[in-house]
Amino acid sequence: TVEGIGVGAAGFIDADSGSVTFAPNIVYDDPQIADAVRSRVGVPVVVDNDANAAVWGERSFGAARGSDHVAYVTVGTGIGSGFVVQGRLLRGFSGAGAELGHTIVDPAGPRCGCGLRGCLEQFGSGIGIARMARELLPDARDSSILAFAGSIEAVSAEDVARAAHQYDESARRVLANAGRYLGIGLSNIANIFDPEVIVLSGSVIRAGEPFLGPVRDELFRLTAAQRRRPMRLDVTSLGGDAGIVGAAALAWEEVSGS
Repeated sequence: TVEGIGVGAAGFIDADSGSVTFAPNIVYDDPQIADAVRSRVGVPVVVDNDANAAVWGERSFGAARGSDHVAYVTVGTGIGSGFVVQGRLLRGFSGAGAELGHTIVDPAGPRCGCGLRGCLEQFGSGIGIARMARELLPDARDSSILAFAGSIEAVSAEDVARAAHQYDESARRVLANAGRYLGIGLSNIANIFDPEVIVLSGSVIRAGEPFLGPVRDELFRLTAAQRRRPMRLDVTSLGGDAGIVGAAALAWEEVSGS
């Protein structure tokens, strides 16, 4: 018997009403998600930000199971994040909190879909990797990135990752630069939240060591400079199911009262 429905949705979410208040990378035909789903299924519906759902999944059943201080960062086309602080989800006053991808790392940087300039998402995500590769390729036309993509305009983060795994110097330089930016973002997380564990997820993480190595190195360099205690940096154990598992867990807690 279905007792409730959990939904993880991209964007700024008002968890009380189950509605989307702003989404920089997606357009919703109906932002009143909870009402729309509830009208069709007739059971309670819980809606939260997709990264919030994912961090709850990792905390409940995944790489951060049992921890009350968790940061979750998903790196795909953009950068999403979710935080558990003292065992509770961090949502902020209006549901727009915990958005690491839209913290600014370069005020003069490229314009982001959120309306700001120089957001971390524009440097450390799939968007940023593709952009940096396109900017590099006019001076590196022998790069295998171009062979995979077919044209400079068509370059994707996946093309860069594939080239990097063939030891293409330009591709590895782009991934290393993106990784350093993400490491800076994770250092900011350490300063603000002091988590026990940071869990990484998303399609860009599958680029592996050419990306993850610089992430770890930059995070270690910056936290060591502050003499911070080491924190665990882990990769999701639930993969793409983290948000599904977490949304279901949030719905279950709502309907069961636990």
